[in-house]
Amino acid sequence: MNNFTAIDESKLTLPNGHSVDTELLEKEIKRICHYVHYVVLALKDGKTLVAMIFPNRSLFTNPDYEKSPEEGCFCPRNLKELGKCLSGCMHSINMKLLPGSEKIDSAVIVNADLLAEAGMIDPGAEVNKNNVIARYNNHLKNLFGDKLPVNEEVFNMKLS
Repeated sequence: MNNFTAIDESKLTLPNGHSVDTELLEKEIKRICHYVHYVVLALKDGKTLVAMIFPNRSLFTNPDYEKSPEEGCFCPRNLKELGKCLSGCMHSINMKLLPGSEKIDSAVIVNADLLAEAGMIDPGAEVNKNNVIARYNNHLKNLFGDKLPVNEEVFNMKLS
C-alpha cells in the first residue's frame, strides 16, 4: 500500500505500545553527522518508521574540518560516500535510541534543498513535514520496491 504520514508530535506511540521520542531521534541524526541539514521522519502504513535525510550539500565541496566527526567517520565528497558513512551511524542510532524491535526501517538521503518558496520550510525555519513528504513521496515508495521516477540523486538505506 505504501502510504506515508508525517510525524509531527515529539512523542510517538508505535503499534506495539513503545514510545519513541521523535524530536530526540531527529536531533541525534543531525548531531551524529554535521552533513545532515534536515531530517523528516514518517510512518509507512501507520507502523513502519522511515527517515528522509537532506544533506548540507555545500559541505561536499567545502568540508568543515573543524567539526569533530564520530569515530571512523570522514568528510564525504558526494552523496554515495555520505550514504555509506551514515548507514553505520543510523544502525548505531537504532540500537541506542529505539526500544525493542521498533527501529528506523529504511532511510533515503535526497540530494536536494528544502526551499521556503516551495512551502517546505516556514518563515521560522521549521520543516513543513507534510509538504516534504508529499513532494518526495516517490523517494519513500522506492525504498519499498517501487520503481518510480525521481529527479534528484538519492542514496537508499535498508536498516532493519
